Amino acid sequence: MQRFSYDGTAGTGRARGASHSVGRRSYRASTRPLNDWVKGLRARLGEGESVPWFDPASGGVEARSLFLLEATGQKAVGAEAELRRTGSGIISIDNDDPTARNCWMLRDEADLPYRESVHWNVVPWYLGTATRIAPGKSEIQRAAIFLHEVIAMLPSLEVVVPMGRKAQAGWAIYQERFAPKVHTLPTWHPSPRVFASRPAARQEILEVLQQAARLLGVGCDFQGSASCGFYRLAARRPTTTQLPMRNCDSIAL
Repeated sequence: MQRFSYDGTAGTGRARGASHSVGRRSYRASTRPLNDWVKGLRARLGEGESVPWFDPASGGVEARSLFLLEATGQKAVGAEAELRRTGSGIISIDNDDPTARNCWMLRDEADLPYRESVHWNVVPWYLGTATRIAPGKSEIQRAAIFLHEVIAMLPSLEVVVPMGRKAQAGWAIYQERFAPKVHTLPTWHPSPRVFASRPAARQEILEVLQQAARLLGVGCDFQGSASCGFYRLAARRPTTTQLPMRNCDSIAL
């Protein structure tokens, strides 16, 4: 199916069922509060289009899982961002970059519906310069309050998946300050660089996504399964759960 960008032009998105059409800064009802917040954050920070929009194809404020990466990539920023990097202007698994493609394929294999989730970054603005794109400690600490504002708009949140060392550091700061009652499933960053240097990383991410699907009571394991009701009940109001870090803190991003 066709995927539409924020300027209304057809894209080549991979997502099955992504038949929605969105005009510039026009959002689904479930995404509108988040993108209204983005508009305000842009004004507060003066960062313009280096702060991307949330994806209208995602679960928005109805999402039950949050996938956290480190910082906005080139393909998620608009044409007015620093260095004039032109991308979709949204954080989406349909963006035309290898990390987004890996996320899409792994979610598909895990049978984890995109409508159950929202993707975001621990540092929500684009850090790209000629030499650096990854956030530092001070930037992660500065961004913690903004992550809190996002999570305050996700009343159904049950599972958080911080992907990569920087995202895990940002989530740890947030957990220490706000102690959210959610399942935490840390895993690798889904970039080609990590996959090339850590051959087992892809399978480990897939297993984490399958675990997220089980906690949410979704996916092929639950289609017509008598155990589906049990898992839905068990995942409804979770306590904090921490999986092993799988040596993710050794990743060089």
